Amino acid sequence: HNNEVLDLISDVNEVLKSKTSIVKKLQTENENEALIEYINPPISIVIAGAGNDVQPLVKMASILGWKITVRDGRATHTIEKRFPKADKVNAVKSEEFLENITIDNQTYFVLMTHNYKYDLAVLKSLLKTDCQYIGILGPKTKLNRMLDDLQNEGITVSEEQLERIYSPVGLDIGAETSEEIALSIVSEIKAF
Repeated sequence: HNNEVLDLISDVNEVLKSKTSIVKKLQTENENEALIEYINPPISIVIAGAGNDVQPLVKMASILGWKITVRDGRATHTIEKRFPKADKVNAVKSEEFLENITIDNQTYFVLMTHNYKYDLAVLKSLLKTDCQYIGILGPKTKLNRMLDDLQNEGITVSEEQLERIYSPVGLDIGAETSEEIALSIVSEIKAF
């Protein structure tokens, strides 16, 4: 029996590595089979911003079964009833934005507070992590200004870090309304 358990454990490790499910015949009298199924963890979207334009993004992400965190500096906006589909809604200072957030390869960040300094501070924190996707709402000029301001603080953003920044956020689908922008953001993350 011990060998069987060890075999199964090594099969489970294999499934975790390959991210594909397998069916295994067990060496028992009854020729049992075991399905070892790989279930991808849900995508986790962390949104800096709690304005009205975040509401359709939260709705769309929730339809897809994503885990949603909404954070903003404004206690007046970070109210759970404004974002009933979000898993967590917190008012936090920009320098505490990443507290209690686990970042893995399924974690995506979108900066859309409409508060330049807040977004910049969050971007600065995110660049120190290995998160793969940082979407920034707003025109390319906003990102260039952010990069200049970081440079003035003595922070040079590497090519590798720049590749993780998506600005303007979202696929170019000609989006204009909040709902269309939300669709373009969700689509870009899904494509990524």
